[in-house]
Amino acid sequence: MPVFESKVKKLHEKVVEELSAPKKERNKKRLKKMLKELKSLKKTIRSAKKVKTCPHCGHALWDEDSTSDADTEAQPL
Repeated sequence: MPVFESKVKKLHEKVVEELSAPKKERNKKRLKKMLKELKSLKKTIRSAKKVKTCPHCGHALWDEDSTSDADTEAQPL
């Protein structure tokens, strides 16, 4: 999932850059599209972090230190 996380960072930087422009010079369509994509990527990452193992092979998908959110921790069976 590092691919999605890096894309979120890049997209966030572009949004900040677009918002730093004067209001009359902003491209509203582009800004709305970027924000919509950013929201969907964050949602995808959040849902993917809930899955702890690969459904095919059973190997762990995430490093233990990369899952810092308390709500995404695995529950003991």
